[in-house]
Amino acid sequence: MRRRLFLSAAIAAVATPALAQTTPAAPAPTETPPPAPAAARAIEPVNALEYAFVSALTEPDMRPIFRRYLIDTHVVLATVSADPDAAPLEVDVGGDFRAVAIFTSAQRVDEVLGADAPRIVINGRAALERLEGKNVVINYRLVPMLTLEPDDVRRYLEPPGDASAGPTQ
Repeated sequence: MRRRLFLSAAIAAVATPALAQTTPAAPAPTETPPPAPAAARAIEPVNALEYAFVSALTEPDMRPIFRRYLIDTHVVLATVSADPDAAPLEVDVGGDFRAVAIFTSAQRVDEVLGADAPRIVINGRAALERLEGKNVVINYRLVPMLTLEPDDVRRYLEPPGDASAGPTQ
């Protein structure tokens, strides 16, 4: 199974030049294209979700906490327009990998897409449920950045629980 995990400095060093050389397809008339690629920037956490995300990069024990915060707290879903029913914004992460952009705070959207970029603030679980079957990128063009393929999104939505050795009597 292909699984894309925490992409950090490597994305800035390797993928950003490739992104700059790629000519994106023309967006649909209602889409707001993201600004030109910029070098990935390390974030300074501003909320509990971001603290857990940054910590999970180097501390495996923080990964379940990050997952719980991602599901239970609010995230910012980038959209193609300000319309309340607007489609999520899909971005080119690198190569042929496109994903819907979720950010851990409004500040992160402002940094990457600009203060006027359309978005909705939504519970993390609701965002992932809305995006089932799609690739997702969390904190696009920032460090850390996490990409999730459809199977990963499904696993994030599964209730956490202890593994069972089998039925009990």
